[in-house]
Amino acid sequence: MPDTLGFMIVHTGKLLLKTINGTFSGLTVDITFEQMGVLYYISRSNNKELIQQDIASVMDKTKSAILRSIDILEEKGFVKRVPVAGDRRKNVIELTSTGKAIIDEMHNKFLDQDEVLKDGINEEDLNTCMCVLAKIQQKCK
Repeated sequence: MPDTLGFMIVHTGKLLLKTINGTFSGLTVDITFEQMGVLYYISRSNNKELIQQDIASVMDKTKSAILRSIDILEEKGFVKRVPVAGDRRKNVIELTSTGKAIIDEMHNKFLDQDEVLKDGINEEDLNTCMCVLAKIQQKCK
């Protein structure tokens, strides 16, 4: 079984997640890694009117799970809800300055970690790996 493609991908994913969690442990003291993902998605979204359902769809989470994450992030001052004029049921989710600061720090650490992971791997091998992973992702959808 360890010589199957699926095993190698899953095992590598677990090791990578463990490495990334270690890298971000100082940043994620106040929030979970999953909540950090919500913050990151909000920060990178081009949609100026980002609502909970949008976040849930992209992150493949339930709307209630995203709602809980946003509640916690709002309590901690990382995001704010802004009511949508004319629709009392909708709130746009925005980062606060504190949320932007932690995301900027996280993004820089992630880029540094990415360089560490790519160190010693030539560009052709990296491109091949990215291409193969993209094809596998397509087959999994």
